[in-house]
Amino acid sequence: MKVRIASLKRKTVCLVILSAMPALAAAQESRQASADDGLAPTVLKAVTVDAYRTAETTSGATKTDTPVAETAQSVSVIVRDELDARGVQNLNDAMRYVAGVALEGSGIDNRVDDFSIRGFDAGSWSNNVTVDGMRAPQGSQWNRTMVDSWNLERVEVLKGPSAVMYGQVAPGGMVNQVSKMPSADRERLLRLGINGHGQFNTAFDVGGGSEDDRHLFRLVGLYRKGDTQIKHTPEEHYFIAPSYSLQISDATKLTLLGLYQRDDGGSTYQFLPMDGTLVATPFGRMKNTTFIGEPHWNTYDRTIWTAGYVFEHAFDDSWKFSQSARVTDVESLFRTVVTSGALNADGRTQNRRAVWGEGDSRGYTVDTRLTGKFATGAVAHTLLAGLDWQKADWTGARGAMTSPPPIDIFNPVYSGFRPTTTSISYSGGKNEQTGVYLQDQMAIDKWRLTLGGRYDWTEDDTYSQPYSAISGVYGARSPSRVKNEAFTRNAGILYVSDLGLSPYLSYAESFQPAGSNTSMSFTDKPFDPVTGKQWEFGIKYQPANHDGLVTVSIYDLRQQDILVDDPDPAHNTCGSNGTSQCQVQDGESRVAGVELEGRITLQKGLSVIGAVSWMDSEITRSTAGLKGKELARVPEKTASLWADYTFLGGDLAGLSLAAGVRYNGRSYGDSANLYEIPSFTLYDAAIRYVIGRDSGTPVQLALNVGNLTDKRYVSTCGGVSSCFYGTGRTVNATATFNW
Repeated sequence: MKVRIASLKRKTVCLVILSAMPALAAAQESRQASADDGLAPTVLKAVTVDAYRTAETTSGATKTDTPVAETAQSVSVIVRDELDARGVQNLNDAMRYVAGVALEGSGIDNRVDDFSIRGFDAGSWSNNVTVDGMRAPQGSQWNRTMVDSWNLERVEVLKGPSAVMYGQVAPGGMVNQVSKMPSADRERLLRLGINGHGQFNTAFDVGGGSEDDRHLFRLVGLYRKGDTQIKHTPEEHYFIAPSYSLQISDATKLTLLGLYQRDDGGSTYQFLPMDGTLVATPFGRMKNTTFIGEPHWNTYDRTIWTAGYVFEHAFDDSWKFSQSARVTDVESLFRTVVTSGALNADGRTQNRRAVWGEGDSRGYTVDTRLTGKFATGAVAHTLLAGLDWQKADWTGARGAMTSPPPIDIFNPVYSGFRPTTTSISYSGGKNEQTGVYLQDQMAIDKWRLTLGGRYDWTEDDTYSQPYSAISGVYGARSPSRVKNEAFTRNAGILYVSDLGLSPYLSYAESFQPAGSNTSMSFTDKPFDPVTGKQWEFGIKYQPANHDGLVTVSIYDLRQQDILVDDPDPAHNTCGSNGTSQCQVQDGESRVAGVELEGRITLQKGLSVIGAVSWMDSEITRSTAGLKGKELARVPEKTASLWADYTFLGGDLAGLSLAAGVRYNGRSYGDSANLYEIPSFTLYDAAIRYVIGRDSGTPVQLALNVGNLTDKRYVSTCGGVSSCFYGTGRTVNATATFNW
């Protein structure tokens, strides 16, 4: 039966489509039969999932083919099957069942991926997210990348410092996104979908090649358009990602990768008042769908394109040369009306301010590696030597505006006010990093020993320049140059026992430049890098009769030389405008924690993901009276559990049922611990069904629901005018065709 969507309301459309889905769920025969039953695997390609295959290797942790179970570091890998089964839409969704991760640092935000790992910012704002092992470029305030998860083969969450492999990174960890690339599997997928807000989408993943697999190509794309959770905030998003692999010879391979992505529409990001969200007013709390800006002044438009390659050449069975390179270009325009100060005394009206910002950045990155495998006596070596270079060239502008009238947060009436620009702050810069690294992974019988070191040179050339839109006069340009050098190390030892247990001990370091300009210092002297150090002890368990991996880890993570306010009150002439309190390098913090995480197929058709973490954070040194306080956005406890069962026979064959629960413990939204964020518990569910599962053209119908009870919760709150709601209920219905 055909339904004319244009004639129905969004909710009616969603109900019609969902009710048309028979039994709802997806299934397939086990993708890997148990070694004990001797059955051959039955595969229905990528349409269905009855087990989340544990990733055997990860390209991000060591840049070699070392098994995850033999890596002396806590690593979480979310594979494509799991991403599909859980209905993942972005990185925050992907990491819902990863231990030690705090999500949605800026609330409901369709602009960026904002999260922290082991207590430290590891998302878009920290310039910490990589794609295929290469960092996305830095930029002006709101100019950041956000790669669509449909184009990812897997997501690798690396816990703890990874500076030896990547240079300047946060100490808590990082995320490496691995793109879909051409493969001999020749994927042919078409997905149609609609969500609970009436937003429709279509996506495809098509691959092919020559009979001898010498030429392989893949084309991945997606288009979606419609409303979002926040009222008066529609969005349009699409991307296309072509790739091509040429097997030049048996020993040489070249893969070309491209991406074009466009985002148009409004931004779901909002500053919200503390009263009315974290704290109830006499009128209660505002809805998590309410928009308190101005519809005509709500824009986030962004264009991203990338072009790159991966080149590999094997000199022989032991030595291999590889090089990855990419150019990334990002341009964005952001316009919004947000809160200005606390909620008014009447308990319902909020003063507001208008801003706009635009920026563009172009990043270049090249990573060259030489890998060799050889033996010295009883010691087998995997030696990695690398040289990487990256550069970002960016400009940006931020405009201050006349203020729109206040708004009622419980019954908003939009004024149609069109703000006028009063002043503009221009900025720009070139950020460059060059690093050389060496890693030796040694195997001595059942022992695995890793030693690594890296030396980096960084340079940040930045400038700022004010402009008065009223007088039409530019201020003086303030240039700054900061150069840093840093040496980082790591070491790990692991024992592979016959029982599948692998205890390990590791040490790793990190560094990050402390500010990108000298105007933050009273003496205009550049700061030394902010450094991090972590000790980690853990045990990995890989069952012999089940597909899975369980890791328990205990760590102590410390960050030194953090920038804090200068204790001298007279030192208040810093910053680009010369009116900010100066900074000194005298802060230290610590996060100690315990994590338990596992992905395991307990029996054919039953997959379970579980994660528990406990974190104790503390500011151990501060000039601002913060010593002994907890770090912001570090929940003391988190826990999650996801179970997915597929019926493999009988009348219910083809049906999959899944459910999950996520707990986020109490935390603070600020370093002074003034704003306590209550704990919250969220529930997820999924149901899938495969039509024609034994045919050559199976179709999977799926329904994924996140935050099933539509729990209204505050993800974080840093002040009286900067609180953020987390994502409410999400409903996604899809039909995936495979041929």
